[in-house]
Amino acid sequence: MSLAGAEPLRYFVAEETERGAFLTKLAKDLGLGVGELTARGTRIISDQNMQFLLLNSFTGDLLLNEKLDREELCGPKEPCVLPFQLLLEKPFQIFRAELWVRDINDHSPVFLDREISLKILESATPGAAFLLESAQDSDVGTNSLSNYTISPNAYFHIKVRDSGEGNIYPELVLIQVLDREDIPELTLALTALDGGSPPRSGTTLVRIMVVDINDNAPEFVQSLYEVQAPENSPVGTMVVSVSARDLDTGSNGEIAYAFFYATERILKTFQLNPTSGNLYLKAELDYEAIQTYTLTIQAKDGGGLSGKCTVVVEVTDVNDNQPELLLSSLTSPIAENSPETVVAVFRIRDRDSGNNGKTVCSIQDDLPFILKPSVESFYTLVTEKPLDRERNTDYNITITVTDLGTPRLKTEYNITVLVSDVNDNAPAFTQTSYTLFVRENNSPALHIGSDPHLPLASLVSINADNGHLFALRSLDYEALQAFEFRVGATDRGSPALSSEALVRVLVLDANDNSPFVLYPLQNGSAPCTELVPRAAEPGYLVTKVVAVDGDSGQNAWLSFQLLKATEPGLFRVWAHNGEVRTARLLSERDAAKHRLLVLVKDNGEPPRSATATLHVLLVDGFSQPYLPLPEAAPAQAQADSLTAYLVVALASVSSLFLFSVLLFVAVRLCRRSRAASVGRCSVPEGPFPGHLVDVSGTGTLSQSYQYEVCLTGGSGTNEFKFLKPIIPNFLPQNTVPRNLPPWKLNKARAMEASRKSICRQRQVLFPFLLLGLSLAGAAEPRRYSVVEETEGSSFVTNLAKDLGLEQREFSRRGVRVVSRGNKLHLQLNQETGDLLLNEKLDREDLCGHTEPCVLRFQVLLESPLEFFQAELQVTDINDHSPVFLDKEMLVNVSESSPPGTTFPLKNAEDLDVGQNNIESYVISPNSYFRVLTRKRSDGRKYPELVLDKALDREEEAELRLTLTALDGGSPPRSGTALVYVEVVDFNDNAPEFEQPFYRVQISEDSPVGFLVVRVSATDVDTGINGEISYSLFQASDEISKTFKVDSLTGEIRLKKQLDFEKLHSYEINIEARDAGGFSGKCTVLIQVMDVNDHAPEVTMSAFTSPIPENAPETVVALFSVLDLDSDENGKISCSIQDDLPFLLKSSVGNFYTLLTERPLDRESRAEYNITITVSDLGTPKRTTQLKMTALVSDVNDNAPAFTQTSYTLFVQENNSPALHIGSVSATDRDSGTNAQVTYSLLPPQDPHLPLASLVSINADNGHLFALRSLDYEALQAFEFRVGATDRGSPALSSEALVRVLVLDANDNSPFVLYPLQNGSTPCTELVPRAAEPGYLVTKVVAVDGDSGQNAWLSFQLLKATEPGLFGVWAHNGEVRTARLLSERDAAKHRLLVLVKDNGEPPRSATATLHVLLVDGFSQPYLPLPEAAPAQAQAYSLTVYLVVALASVSSLFLFSVLLFVAVRLCRRSRAASVGRCSVSQGPFPGHLVDVSGTGTLSQSYQYEVCLTGDSGTGEFKFLKPVLCNIQGHSFRPEMEENSNIRNDFGFSLQLK
Repeated sequence: MSLAGAEPLRYFVAEETERGAFLTKLAKDLGLGVGELTARGTRIISDQNMQFLLLNSFTGDLLLNEKLDREELCGPKEPCVLPFQLLLEKPFQIFRAELWVRDINDHSPVFLDREISLKILESATPGAAFLLESAQDSDVGTNSLSNYTISPNAYFHIKVRDSGEGNIYPELVLIQVLDREDIPELTLALTALDGGSPPRSGTTLVRIMVVDINDNAPEFVQSLYEVQAPENSPVGTMVVSVSARDLDTGSNGEIAYAFFYATERILKTFQLNPTSGNLYLKAELDYEAIQTYTLTIQAKDGGGLSGKCTVVVEVTDVNDNQPELLLSSLTSPIAENSPETVVAVFRIRDRDSGNNGKTVCSIQDDLPFILKPSVESFYTLVTEKPLDRERNTDYNITITVTDLGTPRLKTEYNITVLVSDVNDNAPAFTQTSYTLFVRENNSPALHIGSDPHLPLASLVSINADNGHLFALRSLDYEALQAFEFRVGATDRGSPALSSEALVRVLVLDANDNSPFVLYPLQNGSAPCTELVPRAAEPGYLVTKVVAVDGDSGQNAWLSFQLLKATEPGLFRVWAHNGEVRTARLLSERDAAKHRLLVLVKDNGEPPRSATATLHVLLVDGFSQPYLPLPEAAPAQAQADSLTAYLVVALASVSSLFLFSVLLFVAVRLCRRSRAASVGRCSVPEGPFPGHLVDVSGTGTLSQSYQYEVCLTGGSGTNEFKFLKPIIPNFLPQNTVPRNLPPWKLNKARAMEASRKSICRQRQVLFPFLLLGLSLAGAAEPRRYSVVEETEGSSFVTNLAKDLGLEQREFSRRGVRVVSRGNKLHLQLNQETGDLLLNEKLDREDLCGHTEPCVLRFQVLLESPLEFFQAELQVTDINDHSPVFLDKEMLVNVSESSPPGTTFPLKNAEDLDVGQNNIESYVISPNSYFRVLTRKRSDGRKYPELVLDKALDREEEAELRLTLTALDGGSPPRSGTALVYVEVVDFNDNAPEFEQPFYRVQISEDSPVGFLVVRVSATDVDTGINGEISYSLFQASDEISKTFKVDSLTGEIRLKKQLDFEKLHSYEINIEARDAGGFSGKCTVLIQVMDVNDHAPEVTMSAFTSPIPENAPETVVALFSVLDLDSDENGKISCSIQDDLPFLLKSSVGNFYTLLTERPLDRESRAEYNITITVSDLGTPKRTTQLKMTALVSDVNDNAPAFTQTSYTLFVQENNSPALHIGSVSATDRDSGTNAQVTYSLLPPQDPHLPLASLVSINADNGHLFALRSLDYEALQAFEFRVGATDRGSPALSSEALVRVLVLDANDNSPFVLYPLQNGSTPCTELVPRAAEPGYLVTKVVAVDGDSGQNAWLSFQLLKATEPGLFGVWAHNGEVRTARLLSERDAAKHRLLVLVKDNGEPPRSATATLHVLLVDGFSQPYLPLPEAAPAQAQAYSLTVYLVVALASVSSLFLFSVLLFVAVRLCRRSRAASVGRCSVSQGPFPGHLVDVSGTGTLSQSYQYEVCLTGDSGTGEFKFLKPVLCNIQGHSFRPEMEENSNIRNDFGFSLQLK
């Protein structure tokens, strides 16, 4: 022990000592008394701020504060020293001390892995060593690892190695050779022992896997597999599963199945699973193509050894081929009267075998044809009898061929045989007559229908080729409604035949005529004026617009519409009859004259229209419409006389008109009774019935009708009947159309015939083995031969001589050569009878490997029919050399393979057959291999390579040999292929490192991923045996977290940042292992180089704040400085800012004190930011700064200060009580309670100001509040003073002035001063009627109690008796006239004027003005004269009477003229048409058939009944009459009656 500044005090303690254990008497060690330790403020300070020691200030004992763990505090570092300091504050003194922690054996050795796996080849030699993972022990010294042991066994023992750094590791040494077949696996217990007393231990399991070497070839369970597969097996079907076994394990025992030199056909047909050995179908089998497949399957293990087996797949036939029909000849067309004729010659072929290939051939029974079998599978189709084309122009013959397989398959072949024609049938129209409809105004050359020939050259034309009809000119329905003509059709036969048909054309109406207004006349003359009394009721009939339309049907339906009127709403027009009626009561204010524009529109598409203009005059009465005003008594009498004359004239004309109407009705009734005596509704005979009516002047009805008016004497009523329209029938009376069209009749006949026919099927069975024919078929086929590649047109034989026919007979009998495949390899010379080659023949293309190659053909003699069988055999020549499919073959042979081992090679292909095929194989001379020629079960030969001498990969790693295939031709042909033999290496060499020991230095600031070193090992073996993988061997957890090794390159890189201060060096073991399990090891020693990577650390031990303002020199802070770096990097310097009243003093060791240099003044500076800067001397320098704030305590020496000397506040009047109106603020430079400010109101200078009732102040924050509502009109502004006082001792204060301004609000409405609005008698303003626009009537005067824009007033006329007569100026309230006054303006007016201010929101008031309009101020109320109305009334009566007289006279005259015109028209029509008869030929253009045409859905019969007593009419609708078009008869049916009333006074009754 020593005093301050000497060597540190040292104390020792064993780890794991309990808390509170006694260490030493500290007071005695320091030479102090017990009480002196407390008085001097003794403290213990640690560099790590770890309080592991405790000082008892009463006894002076130094005790352990907590249990210490040496491994946690120091790790593997030895010795474990914990430095600390003893601080005495009064006076200041520091002592250094150290606590040494001693290790105890409290940790057992631990293996990082509970189980160690090790793979050793069974070929490993005794003495081979294998490094094992070492154990970890946290203890140090004698308590650390000292030895390893292993459980007893016969194969291994443990050897302990020293790494040279004080660490030991185990090494497993092989004693005797391993045998995987005897013991595939060993499990041993490895034990690690430490040197403690008693010793501790740790164990792990070592699992040794004996690695197999490839010394067994795969063997199949069967050497031959025979299986049958139906040819219809679906793709994907498993054919067979082959299986092989290998006694080896791992990759040496993994078997892969593959085809061994399979042909392209086998590869396309079968698929082999390389793992399971299942053989699947890849394509569909075809028995007809190949019946048997022979496959060689190879099983190869991972080491390259293989075994083989043979699979024979027999394809069984199924009925999967339909019979084939090969047509040799076909004759069509056939003369219709020809005798029995050969139609077709064909052959039947079925590729299946057995019953599947036997066929049955047939045709339909209802055909005049029969089948005849010929030689072998040939058939002829001949006619059974002469054919008739009129019965059937062609025959669809279906030849059905069915085999006898299961299921049965059939083929249908369709042949169409045409029959030639003879001209024996004339043309026939599809109809005897045609009806065509053409719309009028058609374009010329319009196509109107299709049918042959038309003679009317001026109207229509016809296309001679297709019968299309065209209109040559535009047709007019009003001029021509229908016409007919005949057309003829002629064929081009010899002789030519013809026929004809009737064509009737009906012209359809189009809307091409606009309505024509009959009344009122629109000819541009003086307009006709209609008179209407003003007393007329609503619905009064003013007049009726009468119009007609030249079109018919719905094109003639007219509708009326009021398009324009002088006064809308006064009149209306009925849409259906054109009646113009009043819509409401007339008044005096209605204008006297009115002009109406009526639109008349038809119902066509598009619609056409016309307009009619009506002039209507409103009169008070018909007595005096145009009398002048009475001037005196004589004039009055004259007007009365004129009125009387007009009344008499009007009565006379009206009576005459009524008499004429009655006379006309009587004449009509007489004629009706006369017609009833003759017969009702009779129509004379003729081609056109009586349902034709005159429609030349059609009106608004949708159709034209024939009317029958019947008078019954008993009832006095009229019956007005509408007969139903009848559709015209232009067919002759005796012509009945057929019920069905021709195609339906033919179909019906065919179905009937098919029902009556008896189906018979003729089948002929011709088994190929039993087929026998007389003569030609019974003999053996004739055989010919030819050598392949013989040129085309070469002579084969003389066929005429072979058949025993002379040349003339040979040509006459039509000899032909027929081939099965329809491909003619031969040609026949008809002149010489020589049979020649048609082309050069290639035996390989024709027959492939089939031997012999025979081409069958037939010789056909047609007249008479005879067949001969023949064969052409193609002889092979040696024209193909052997060819290897692969020009290069690779064979892998292990260097451990013994002599005699065989390796099959791929065989060559030779398209030739027989002795020209492959005969043998030879290989180029070498000292290692020879070739054997093997023969398969199918006769093919393949080569096999035999090893004669053991291979050595180190001497020769590769061999190149030439394999030659020779055929047996003369001279022989050959083909070659290259055989590459690669000697496969055997793993017999372990990896070796280039250096057993690597030493590396690395800086601790190296980045993550930095390359530390690259280790390298080599292996003499190749392939996977030479592929080396690098890894860490028995690495500790720290090494595994810090470094990583690239398994392929051996690069060692940093995995995390290094730290020199924690660990100075690392020892790493690297293992290099090949794929065979052999390994080598090296050691890498990495030394970490220190860099200046740690900044100095500052530890604050004591700090005083705040500092009294006037205190003398004081210790502010005590701190220590530490730098973990070494050498110059660990030396430090300490400093603070120069402008501060502080200084630094160095104490014992690395401690410093911070002192005040002089007394501090808080008013100058309340706080100091002190930065302690600590820098080391490394490169680059590192600096640490510790910032702290030292506060200075305060003294109350500053009074509060307001932010402003005076404040101005604005308050809106009518505010709510307690409203916050503003704030005052004062600050105090002092702090704490010295800076807390209290606000108060000071007494006002004006004693009359009630300040306490107006405002108040918040003493804490200076907020001012209005205590009551302020009124701008009573108080506009006031001021007062506010005081601020702090809470110091003594207290200081200050004051400020506050001025409050009250703002005006719009709280007063305008007040009208003139005119007075007090509810008394209103004041009336007089205005002369002669006043000019802008005349000043009066002025509205108003005031507002507010100020500013709230008092700005504006004036507005809100309401007036007559708007637009007066105006009010907005700014001054003057009321002036807006226009000239007239006599029609009312005399009294009431004006309501609005007075509004400009506030927000605005307020307003109203003023009422009474204005009286006077002509002059002398006689404003003089009455009007009374003589004028009477005079005007008399004048109006005269005008009305004149108008009425003129109207009645005009109507009477118009009726007479109309009656005369109608009579003349009917008389002329009767003269031209004849009485009740219709002439032959086309009817007139104004007559149409209305029996069923038009746009109405039905035709109706109407009955009009007039009753004499009531004066009303009943208009009855009878039920529609349904007609029989063929018989032209009607069948009326009665329905329930319904009456409809209208405004004309008669009812419509529907029956």
